[in-house]
Amino acid sequence: MRVLFDGPAPVDYGQIYVTSRELPDMQQAFAGQANGLCGAGDPGVLFLMTGTHSGRVRFRIELHDDEPPTAAAEWEDVVEVSFVPMAAAVDLVPWGDGALARLPLTPDGRDGGRLPVYRVRYCAAGMDEGSDPFGGLDPDEIDEDDHTYLDRRPDRYLLCFWPEGSTGGDPSGGVVRADAVLRQSSRNAAYWHTWAHGLPTPLTLWERVEAEVRRRAEEARRNEEYRRREELRRWGGRLPSEQLRRVRGNIHGMLLLDRDLVDGVAAADVATQRKIAVWAARQACALAGIADVDWMTPAWTALERGGPLPDEFTDLTALRTRIQGGPTVTVVVASLRRRGAAPTDLLRAALDGPVDPVAMALPALVAAGESDPLQAALEALWAAVSTYASRRDEFLAAVRRAFPIVDQTDVG
Repeated sequence: MRVLFDGPAPVDYGQIYVTSRELPDMQQAFAGQANGLCGAGDPGVLFLMTGTHSGRVRFRIELHDDEPPTAAAEWEDVVEVSFVPMAAAVDLVPWGDGALARLPLTPDGRDGGRLPVYRVRYCAAGMDEGSDPFGGLDPDEIDEDDHTYLDRRPDRYLLCFWPEGSTGGDPSGGVVRADAVLRQSSRNAAYWHTWAHGLPTPLTLWERVEAEVRRRAEEARRNEEYRRREELRRWGGRLPSEQLRRVRGNIHGMLLLDRDLVDGVAAADVATQRKIAVWAARQACALAGIADVDWMTPAWTALERGGPLPDEFTDLTALRTRIQGGPTVTVVVASLRRRGAAPTDLLRAALDGPVDPVAMALPALVAAGESDPLQAALEALWAAVSTYASRRDEFLAAVRRAFPIVDQTDVG
């Protein structure tokens, strides 16, 4: 037999724990047990009740090679539980504090393979006296500034461990047995035993597994529903086709402004999409007065042949400088969002503001050269809408006239 701990142990709320993992849940520790003094329902943890609510009680912990003799008569309350450790060394942990003592359950405190199931006997004496706030002392005889009575509690406890399999072969072959109340004398113990009996029956392992499966399935369902609703919100209340979903780039402005047109462009063949991109770029540049600039001819030629833009036409800053004859100036405009305004209302309000047509039109030219025809069409359309600004409805009507195949207004 080895003594793992022998000394005063602080308790609060009448609790102290032995644990090789996180602290236990009280109800889970005692649910389904006959005794309410030593809860072992959570593997790796013992939840120990004391008569003293707050103070220091005498605690002794022993490790035996096999089952010790019957508890001496001095121990008024005795219970037993099976304990499944999660590590070769456990800790004695007071409520709301760090470990008080390390308790090695193997000779060196190290895992040497499979750990045994332990039987644990918890013995108590003086629990009723300990439940008295002053521990049986007369408060009238204690000075108001004398708190030493908290260190002189009348209740004391013994905790004995031994491997369940030590008398029947390999200790690791031990099995978990039901807990038992071997002796009951105090009112305090009777109260906790009655409380434990009233707890709901704990779930079996299979029931816990099934509950976890259901929880995960519900979590997945909720996450999927959130994803679907978030996608609906981002796509203007209508889920996109897979082709449209794969498009990268700045297309959400067009989604908010004219979702029917976006769907119509997405449903068109790639040749039509490419024609829309070039047409929208020409319309925007024409409005800005730069479509027929001589040196831009190579750009239009390349786009109309379905090829990429020449490199000199892909730098927007350089293009603006060349057109405007000097360094460009970037103007940042900040606006306050009206409370309760819908995104579409905010977008229309922004488009109604004054714009630099050249600055708005040149991105349409670059967009028309994108390798993805659908992205090219949608980004060029958006740049053209931004160029037309408050006249955007005029431009959108022109798109439908030029390309009737994309008019989805009455579809569905």
